[in-house]
Amino acid sequence: MNKKKYLFISFALCFCYVQSMAQLYVNNSGQTILGNPNFSQGFFTVSTNTGQSQSQLTFFKAEESACALEVCNFTPDSFVDTSEDVVGARIFANALQNRRNIGVQSTVNMSSSWTYAKTYGLLASAGGASYGYNFGICTSLNGTGSGAGIYASSGLYPDGIQIYGQYAGYFNGNVDVVGTLTATTVTQTSDYRLKENIRQLEDGNLSKLMDMNVVKYRFKNYEVNVGDTVSVPHYAFDKDNHLLKSDHYGLIAQELKEIYPELVVEGADGYLSINYMEIIPLLIKSVQELKSELDAINDNPSHAPIRTSGTTQVQNQMAIQAALYQNNPNPFTDNTTVRCVIPTGISKAVLYLYNMNGRQIDSMPIAERGDVSLTIEGSSLEAGIYLYSLITDGTVVDTKRLILTK
Repeated sequence: MNKKKYLFISFALCFCYVQSMAQLYVNNSGQTILGNPNFSQGFFTVSTNTGQSQSQLTFFKAEESACALEVCNFTPDSFVDTSEDVVGARIFANALQNRRNIGVQSTVNMSSSWTYAKTYGLLASAGGASYGYNFGICTSLNGTGSGAGIYASSGLYPDGIQIYGQYAGYFNGNVDVVGTLTATTVTQTSDYRLKENIRQLEDGNLSKLMDMNVVKYRFKNYEVNVGDTVSVPHYAFDKDNHLLKSDHYGLIAQELKEIYPELVVEGADGYLSINYMEIIPLLIKSVQELKSELDAINDNPSHAPIRTSGTTQVQNQMAIQAALYQNNPNPFTDNTTVRCVIPTGISKAVLYLYNMNGRQIDSMPIAERGDVSLTIEGSSLEAGIYLYSLITDGTVVDTKRLILTK
């Protein structure tokens, strides 16, 4: 069979296939339509010589539950050169001066009449490769100019802002991480040129730090909504995640909010988080306060430590003041301990317990003097938040909050 016959037969077969599967049309405007000719834009249309300019425009249109464009790789035993990388689709865009030059632009809009939908500007996944080379999205910043491999915005400046320096990622907005965030170093913007209303931090932070209740805890594996209709619950962590099996240390946001409300942030989901980074300046200030107090004691011999039976008392007995400390543990389920200091010169000391409506629930007279520890039993109380106050000789020393859970 000669080449002409071979080409003719091949063309005839392709034509018959097209006629049976899809239909190919060319209208008077020069549009080529593959699909239903009644569509103003078919499943696949190409228009050229539109208007006064020479241009080319390609549309892909699919009916419901269909894919407008599907790109598949050939099997290795076909005519593909297996020495080359396998690429599903490659797109090049030539840059123009003073223009937005976009390799791929994707926009998904949801109709206001829809009650539910999932929208993704870009949805990608990868898996199965060895040695950890699985990337849902792999990007890089080329050249020597400033920029970022990935720029993400939560709404403000979606087209990007001018960036100084080169970054793998630049995020303009809040970033929420469920899991462990690992970094070689962490820095926080602190240039005075970006600040205003700068004031010196007043003293008194040491006593506030003493009121902070440091706890040991474990994370709950809370349920999350992934938007499907299956009744099986979904959780934030895998059941074998190490974060669920190890102890963690920190503060309770509800308690810290009573001491430093500006360090507690409420998220859009209603949960509270703590700005631990800004606790560091408070620690520094407290150390400075303590250093000043020690220097004052060393400069005044009358306030020097008293030695009794070989034991060094850190404070002069005459300088002891009444004090009330945060209960531990807090929150608690069974019992909790309240520590307080009662000077020897106090005649009457009582610890009172109130509910959040201000009604007195219990009173505990304190006969001991010095460093005293009292136990509050949770079995006689309902779960909730309570206030406890130390009153000495008719004067309120301090009031604190405790949380009982059951």
